[in-house]
Amino acid sequence: MGKNSFFFGQPIFGQMINLIDGNKVARRAGEHSTDRYCKRFTTFQHLITMVYGAVSGCNSLRELCSGIVSYGDKIAHCKFDYSPRRSTLADANMRRGPEVFEAIYGDLVGEHLPSLSDSHKQLVIDKKVYAIDSTTIGLFQPIFECTGRKASNGRSKGGIKSHQKLDMQAGIPVKVHHSDAREHDSLFIQREGVVGKGEVALFDKAYNNYALFDKWNGEGTYFVTRLKNNAKEQMLEELELPEAAPDEVMRDAKIALKYRDEEGHERQVVLRLVSYFHPDKNKAYYFLTNLFDLPAERIAHLYKQRWQIELLFKKIKQNFPLQYFYGDNRNAIQIQIWCTLIALLLITIMKRTLTRPWSFSNLVSLLQKHLFTYARFTDFFDNVEGFARDFVKNRGAPEEFQGKLDFSEP
Repeated sequence: MGKNSFFFGQPIFGQMINLIDGNKVARRAGEHSTDRYCKRFTTFQHLITMVYGAVSGCNSLRELCSGIVSYGDKIAHCKFDYSPRRSTLADANMRRGPEVFEAIYGDLVGEHLPSLSDSHKQLVIDKKVYAIDSTTIGLFQPIFECTGRKASNGRSKGGIKSHQKLDMQAGIPVKVHHSDAREHDSLFIQREGVVGKGEVALFDKAYNNYALFDKWNGEGTYFVTRLKNNAKEQMLEELELPEAAPDEVMRDAKIALKYRDEEGHERQVVLRLVSYFHPDKNKAYYFLTNLFDLPAERIAHLYKQRWQIELLFKKIKQNFPLQYFYGDNRNAIQIQIWCTLIALLLITIMKRTLTRPWSFSNLVSLLQKHLFTYARFTDFFDNVEGFARDFVKNRGAPEEFQGKLDFSEP
């Protein structure tokens, strides 16, 4: 039998877990006292179990725990101390707070964000740009307060809303907050530390808050959004369009919008209004911003990039099992979402090391089938065809069978 040059002494899932610093997890567990009275199923064991469930696409506790057991001694190479029982995992999801997983995610983002930032994605501006939006995950029970009216039979489903701030260069959320589905989106950007000085935030009309915009003007915080349909703006100055401006730019103006402060006094905020016509959609868009030093067409281009956060939500919901939850309580649901975001981050980090272009969905689909394959991640996914041929050759498959294999990229 020939030598397999692709063999590696650690499964692919073990290489993924190595990206998590166990000492930092233990430190966070100590800060949140999540390992108190815990004998075996520590915060770290809980974390890697839930990450396995997210990456492998398990839809239930039974499927998750049975999947780990089925790999036998291989799990020891992925830092599993033992195979947890369903009751053990269910109790941990109910009792262990989600705050420790939020802190672990924050540590991972801080550690790996510099390596993920892509200078080629600079968005025609010398400032750091973020997109802000939320997505609602429906639940079959009213665990989190739902939004909208109740059904005619009086029953209502719960829903959890995930508010996220996306780093446009790195492609990962750097700030995340979970709330009941009925919480208004605009409350998220008012939280301390969500939008910082010198940053540019892109968001839709749901986040419009004129008092906050006035505060940002004084702090040097920037934004691009759309003007609400019922806004009553006051024209202050018509800005002259340069000759090089494209025909799609209809107007560039300085306007004032009135609002009332906390004491009830009427005030106004001075902003810039850019009117842009989209020929393909035959529709005019009205962009509101406090960036006065950029050409009008760049304002429209910036807002167009906001769609990346919608693609992020699609990526999360399509590739990870958030249609089914491993528990029917608030703790279990939030822990699963945090561990899903951690899994997303780990896969994104590993994907960046590949030279071969992979779509995220295709990568996750093949990864699920080879989590416990003993191969170096980069060697395997950069040369899937070579790995498969080498595997067949070492298994002694006949030549006529090898010729019929399809090694094309999924």
